[in-house]
Amino acid sequence: MCQVVDEVYLPFTAGQLREHFLQGAEEHIRYYASSARRYHAFLTGQPKREGIPFSEAASPCQIEKDERFWTAATLLTLFHHAESRRCLAALFAGAFGPVPPVADLRTWEACLAGPLHLSLETVLPSPPSYTDWLRAHAEEHQPIPYVRYACGGSATKALEGPTHVDALLINPSNGFAVAFEAKVLSDVSYQVSYDIRRNQIARSLDVLLESNDDMPEPLSSRRPGRTLLTLLTPGAFRCHPESRLYGWLLREYRDAPEALARDLPHRLRDDWSGVAKRLGWMTWEDCQAVLPGVLVTRR
Repeated sequence: MCQVVDEVYLPFTAGQLREHFLQGAEEHIRYYASSARRYHAFLTGQPKREGIPFSEAASPCQIEKDERFWTAATLLTLFHHAESRRCLAALFAGAFGPVPPVADLRTWEACLAGPLHLSLETVLPSPPSYTDWLRAHAEEHQPIPYVRYACGGSATKALEGPTHVDALLINPSNGFAVAFEAKVLSDVSYQVSYDIRRNQIARSLDVLLESNDDMPEPLSSRRPGRTLLTLLTPGAFRCHPESRLYGWLLREYRDAPEALARDLPHRLRDDWSGVAKRLGWMTWEDCQAVLPGVLVTRR
């Protein structure tokens, strides 16, 4: 009989998980299984957890705060529920407003009509236009000499690796998509190898503003103008956005869209206000509200 990875933190079998990886499925499944085994061994050896030092519990209990587990468990439960579309529509309305901020799709039901695909840990390429721009502006964006020298050389050398999207919901029939940037305790990254000013939200948005025509389905069906990006975090950080860098960035991007032009200077466009409307913020508690029991965070 196939067993779920963990009854609480990932109640899905390896076969069920495999359906939701477009790239590197076996590697991802090994990660989940290995982490769960360490956790189960720890719980078996420690029937009473009170008083166990943080230093001893942090590594084997990584599963309890692991964004990859929280994301997979929550979104797969929502995706496979009998009322999945109602739950997703309610979540998106809370994060982006009652009317979808995309062209020609005026209801969330219209956005979600048709076959949907949920992909975990999706890898999308960095836009070539960004590499070209960064190579020409290395002096402004990198003060360390050896890093600037590394930017030179071959004109075809990529200066940024692919971006890993925590989860990507795609409707291939109309090109609608929602990318999830999930956090539990961590903050967004503000460091990349070559560009000291590039942050994770701007990078993710930059990737999503690019079409993926050369990639396999359903990725090639995604339409950038119909793609949304949402944070998925604990509610405490949405109530206190100043406590995380992503709180400051998202608030600025949505309230002052010209900040997007500042952080994506290689993109020339006049509709940054429209892009800003496609940035949202939902919480794990929101998921629990639309589908009680979707996420259990403690045994």
